[in-house]
This record gives sequence, structure tokens and C-alpha cells, in this order.
Amino acid sequence: MSVGLGLFQKSLCLHQWMARKAGMKVSCAPDWTSPIATMIYDRECPPATALYGEWDYCRCRSLELIREQIGDLPGSTAEIGVWRGDFARLINYCFPDRKLFLYDTYAGYDERDLSYDENAGNIDASFSENWAHAKQEVPDLLMEEIRQKMPHPEQCIFRPGYFPETITAEEEKEPFVFISLDVNLYQPTYAGLEFFYPRLQEGGAIFLHDYHTDLHGIARAVQEAEKRFGSFKKFPLPDCCGTLVILK
Repeated sequence: MSVGLGLFQKSLCLHQWMARKAGMKVSCAPDWTSPIATMIYDRECPPATALYGEWDYCRCRSLELIREQIGDLPGSTAEIGVWRGDFARLINYCFPDRKLFLYDTYAGYDERDLSYDENAGNIDASFSENWAHAKQEVPDLLMEEIRQKMPHPEQCIFRPGYFPETITAEEEKEPFVFISLDVNLYQPTYAGLEFFYPRLQEGGAIFLHDYHTDLHGIARAVQEAEKRFGSFKKFPLPDCCGTLVILK
């Protein structure tokens, strides 16, 4: 059941329509400004909303449903771009009996990746400014904070540092069934696809966050990866940041 449009949402829709008519750029509204739709299936199999609430229902519920499709397919899971570990917590919940490799600097974006995207015109100067606070993180403390969130912390394998340099021989031999790729910039996105797509099991999935945004390096990384691996089986999710799902 969906919630009807209130005065604020009606006003928002009107302003978006007027902006489009004027040829102006329109940004996606955050999830809390939109009506929240749920599934009839939720009655039979309730979503794990205690882990994610309603802030990103579409993406999180899609992960739960894809978990059902993956079933007993053997393989591990991974997230590249962990941030505070909120989505990683849901991955860990959905795949309690599988390894979860967690790649991040745990101290903000690496200057090599930022400089590349700035020079390529993939991001503007405000991106680095908006994320400058992440440089103040202490990796060990942040990893422990994330570990405390996990329902099955014994399955979590932290890989702190610059990706893909943090990949080890252990995961080079692993098959994977689910990957969350949430790094916002071209180089780590391409590196993630380059490493994980060949190791993704038939029937597995990659969630590529922020694909339908103004972070242009993400779409460009997908285009370059498809030149190498061929066209991906992909479809978009209408979540807050336009996740792209890549299937195999």
C-alpha cells in the first residue's frame, strides 16, 4: 500500500515539472520526500526493516529478494566502499553462513582517485570538500564500530587500505555470489568490476550504487568494463541513488 501525496510532495512534483519544461537539471529527491510503497509479499516474508528502516527500502529489499534467488549457490560476498557499514550489515544478515570481504580505506577517499576524477571532469571541486571530514576517521576505531554492528561478525574479513591493492590470494581463489560496489569514483569502480565480475557465479549479482547520479565516473567505468567483458546483463533500481544491478 502506498501513501498518498501530501502538499509538500505535490509542490515538489510541480516544481520538478516546471524545471524540466524550462530545460533545467532536476535532481532526485531524497527518499523521505517520496511516497513509500511496499510489497504485498512483505506480509508473507517481512523485510528486515530493523536493519534499514524506510530510508532505502527499494535497494535493501531488493537485496533480500535476490538473496532468495541466489539460494544455496556457493560463493562469498563482498562490499567495496563500506563507509559506516550500514549496507554491509544487511549483507551480513542476508548471508549469515558466507564470508563477507570488506574493502575500504576506512579514512576517506584516496587522493589518487579524487585527482583522477577531478581531472577527468567526473566530479566537481565540491565533492572533495563535502567528504573532507572523512579524512579524520581512525581506521581501527571505525572498523571496530562496524564490527559491532554486524549480526555475524565472525564472517567479516576487513581489508583496510587502497583498493585494489588490498586484494589478497585468499579472495583471488574465491567464487562470489553478491558484490556491493559503492565507491563513487572511476578507478575503484572499474577495478571492482575488473576483479569481481569474472569471479561472480552464474546467478549472482553486483549492486553498483550511485549509478544514476552526477558522479560520471561510475557510468564510464561500466562502459569501459563492458568493452573488456562484453555487455552486462543489467537493470536499474529506482532507489535514492539509482543503483544499477549487474547479473550473471
